[in-house]
Amino acid sequence: MPGYHREEGVCPSMDDRVPCSDRELARSWQGVLGRLELELNPHNFAAWLRGTRAVRMDERLVVVEAASEMACSWLNQRLKVVVERAATQVFGPEVAVEFVVPGTAAPGVAITAHAPPGRSSGRGPVMGQLNCAYTFEEYQAAEGNRLALQSCLSLVEEMDFRISPVVLFGAPGMGKTHLLHALACRAAEQGRAVACLSAEEFANRFLGAMRDRKADEFQAAVRAVDLLVIDDLQQIMGKKATQDELVHTMDAVCNAGGHVVVASEKHPFELDLPERLASRLAAGIVARVEPFRIAERRAFIERVARRLRASLPGWATDRIAGCEVPSVRVLLGAIHAAVGLERNGMLDLGRLDAELGRVALAEASNGMIGERELLERIARHYQVTVDEIAGRTRRGPVAEARAVSVAALQERGRSLSQLGSLFGQRDKSTISGLAERGRAIVAGNEGLRAIVA
Repeated sequence: MPGYHREEGVCPSMDDRVPCSDRELARSWQGVLGRLELELNPHNFAAWLRGTRAVRMDERLVVVEAASEMACSWLNQRLKVVVERAATQVFGPEVAVEFVVPGTAAPGVAITAHAPPGRSSGRGPVMGQLNCAYTFEEYQAAEGNRLALQSCLSLVEEMDFRISPVVLFGAPGMGKTHLLHALACRAAEQGRAVACLSAEEFANRFLGAMRDRKADEFQAAVRAVDLLVIDDLQQIMGKKATQDELVHTMDAVCNAGGHVVVASEKHPFELDLPERLASRLAAGIVARVEPFRIAERRAFIERVARRLRASLPGWATDRIAGCEVPSVRVLLGAIHAAVGLERNGMLDLGRLDAELGRVALAEASNGMIGERELLERIARHYQVTVDEIAGRTRRGPVAEARAVSVAALQERGRSLSQLGSLFGQRDKSTISGLAERGRAIVAGNEGLRAIVA
């Protein structure tokens, strides 16, 4: 090619059609990296490009091995245009670069389905493990989870108003993780970069990066995502360094226009988190995920039975739906028990009740529920509100629910004075009378005994 001078040890221009040796290819790729290091943010370069190596050239395509699967997806979808611009300065015009997962670019293995430069190849890069069997379509919408569901959907649907962060909280087994993974999978399908981690995994990755002196790489990766999803936030209680890192990560994601969604067993203000973290979480939408009501339980039972291609008799559906189960997970266990009995020709009232008792006992063995949740269970049983129980109204169901609540909390060690303060500033003698009445009510009602146990 007239006027072209080939530098020794560097690949010739693409127009020269001269084969490029492995040594020349490696040296040429180092030249590309040198240009990119000057052009990119140091954190991005360290996280995504450091350690990459060119493994072969196929005509006008340079095949480069990325450091990890996530880095591969990220580079192909986010930095490809920048990388190819730098590559043309070394390899010549019209060169394309394709990043591949480590170990998949052996000689003779074809690289297919290239995305044109600058266009997404589909699924966005993901940090963490997603379970895409959890979908929005499979999630049972109900009164107690409607705000949580709509808040998550708003982040992946065309809506004018999106609020972040979103915090989902409620007892274990309520379907919070289902919503998180449905959201993360939908976002990834839209080509967005997603980090979906439990709080423990976030902590382990961060502390591991600190130990290996790769904190910059971890921070560059997790802070650059479009959607940050953290499950089981309560797992970082007392972990100051991890809490500080999460604050900085949330700020970086939100300031860049991304979104943060967190799930926890308790409200952020009940987790003993530092104020700077709790206040950031509470500044968005905080949605409680509550148990199904009886009609919703019935609809869920019928839906699961259809999915399992099982036909439960109406009396069995009513029996299960009538149980005040504390979570969707426990309800699902009861449905599976009934379906198992039905398929083996063993479904009758006695066996079903025995199985329901075992399921409830297994849940109870997981630990005592909190006082607030106990009061909410009693309120649901009487179809009243916790505020009514704590107030002054004396209408029948409320008065009975109040007596049961007082008796239940006294069994947990609350003094008469404390109970008086909790229940409308009533005096000790009134509280004592309520507790006595409540114990009598509970003693004569098996359903209530299961709730307050």
